[in-house]
Amino acid sequence: MLNKLLSIIVIFFFSSVSSQEKQLVNKEFPVFPICKLVPVKNQSICFNETIAEHIEKYFVFPDSAKELGLQSVVNVFFEIDINGKVDKLFAKSSIVGVEFTDSDALNTANSIFEQAALNIFNKLPVMKPGKIDGVVKSFPFRIPVTYRNESQNFDLNDVFTLDNIDWAPLFPKAKDVTPETSITLFKENIQFYIKKYLKYPKTHNDESTQVIVFLDLIIENDGNIFEISSYGDEEYRVQAEKAIKKIPSLEPALKNDYPVAMSYSFPVVFDKNK
Repeated sequence: MLNKLLSIIVIFFFSSVSSQEKQLVNKEFPVFPICKLVPVKNQSICFNETIAEHIEKYFVFPDSAKELGLQSVVNVFFEIDINGKVDKLFAKSSIVGVEFTDSDALNTANSIFEQAALNIFNKLPVMKPGKIDGVVKSFPFRIPVTYRNESQNFDLNDVFTLDNIDWAPLFPKAKDVTPETSITLFKENIQFYIKKYLKYPKTHNDESTQVIVFLDLIIENDGNIFEISSYGDEEYRVQAEKAIKKIPSLEPALKNDYPVAMSYSFPVVFDKNK
């Protein structure tokens, strides 16, 4: 059985919650028929487990892509609408491990994987629609499905450190980068965004001593920052997180030519004397 990486990121557009303003939102996930007797508080778990089983059941590696040794990460976007049906379904494939010089050939290869992924999600059953604060709402989802060869000898669900990947995540417009220089360039770009966007809390004054905040990032296998953890004084942590959230979507870290999630920890120094 081909191994597949499945992670589910639920994207809500109904409210914006900052780290300083936390609002209590009651979310009731769409309910698969098999999950109808599960308590509301466990519906998100049942949803994730059931959709993973659905993908496992209907996953087919396209023969034409397999013969050519092609691999891809396909991000599938869809909504479960107010009637519990799949809506606004589309897919975006990113071929990995192969460089195409012919754009038409690349588009054809991507379309093969995109159609295969769409076939999986077109088979989703009608569900009980989800709710936000008791009101029936459409729920948008993004789910990456990875098509990879069986020869891979590590678990793509793992989160790797910067020292354990071959290519660091690349910022937009990066050119003439090698695996070795990608790590240095990644660190430099992180510091560039910190320096450009970091602001001091209103309570900070010229007599304040140097303040250090530590940030832990997890950059997902699609190149987006999935999680930010921070340690230090809260007012400074908020400003550090705001700066790092300015980072755009990156090209993901690679290990053996496979996109992988990566963690990165570093200090942010607040010191007006520097």
